[in-house]
Amino acid sequence: MIKRQNVKVIENKETKVSCSGDEKSGKHPLIYLTVDEGRAECYYCGRLFVTKDVHERYLKKTRKDFKKNKTNVQRKTNY
Repeated sequence: MIKRQNVKVIENKETKVSCSGDEKSGKHPLIYLTVDEGRAECYYCGRLFVTKDVHERYLKKTRKDFKKNKTNVQRKTNY
């Protein structure tokens, strides 16, 4: 889901965010985005704004998948 470096975690109560780019992706006109289902993506630079809840769910899933894959790798290397 969120496998990018251009991500900004925002408060859960945020419903609107603004973006004018950054040094990494370049500057662009200031725009306002509506946060829908815990996320919003800038259509100029691709920056992704996610709420803390959405980010935490992603981290939990990623950790779970990592542990699962690490166990499978360890089993394979033990043979």
